[in-house]
Amino acid sequence: MKKFILSSLLILSISSSAFSSTYDYSNISDEHEQVPIPAIVIEEEVEVQEDPQWTYKFLIPTSVAIATLVIIGNIVQYFRQVTKRDIKL
Repeated sequence: MKKFILSSLLILSISSSAFSSTYDYSNISDEHEQVPIPAIVIEEEVEVQEDPQWTYKFLIPTSVAIATLVIIGNIVQYFRQVTKRDIKL
C-alpha cells in the first residue's frame, strides 16, 4: 500500500510540474507580427477600366431606336390599311 501511495504522489507531482509550465506564451504573438521584408517586392497590377467601344455607345442605341420606329411604323400602317377596308365596305 505504501508503494501505491508513493508512486501516485510521485506521478501527481511530475504531472503537476509538467502542466504548470513557466514558459511565457505572450511572446508568441510578437514573433508572428515581426514579418521580415521580402527581397523582391511584387506589386499587384492595377486593373484600368477600359472605356466601352464606340459600337456600344452609338450603334447599339441607334439600332434599338430604329427598330422601335420600324415596329411603330408597321403598327400604324396596319391600322391605316384595316380602316381603309372598313370604309370601302
